[in-house]
Amino acid sequence: MSLQYIAVDGCTLEFQAGGTGDIIITPGQLSTKVKADGKAVYLSLKFTIANYTGQAITVSKSGTGEGEIIASSTHVKVEGHKGYLEGDMSATITINGLQPSGSGTAPATAEEIVKITNAGQSKVKGA
Repeated sequence: MSLQYIAVDGCTLEFQAGGTGDIIITPGQLSTKVKADGKAVYLSLKFTIANYTGQAITVSKSGTGEGEIIASSTHVKVEGHKGYLEGDMSATITINGLQPSGSGTAPATAEEIVKITNAGQSKVKGA
């Protein structure tokens, strides 16, 4: 069993399929009771994607989508919810955007997975 850092407020989420854009964590998902390294731990970790460019979405910053990280902890519970660990990922997310078409644009999609690449703290681990 490998221990991983527990994700807290300030964690880093990154695209795994090479796209670029903004991953905005939905507010209001932090525990008011549980902290790690002095920072609030996530109860859920949902996010929206904005300004995405990548894959078939070639019109700069036109892609949008939403998703949720899937918590993998088996022993860490945060107010009855599974804890989120560094390395946890979302399911495949469909991002909708635009690509050039003739003299205008046409709908385009991309598929991405979002991963916690930095838990935001380095003192508390879990499994």
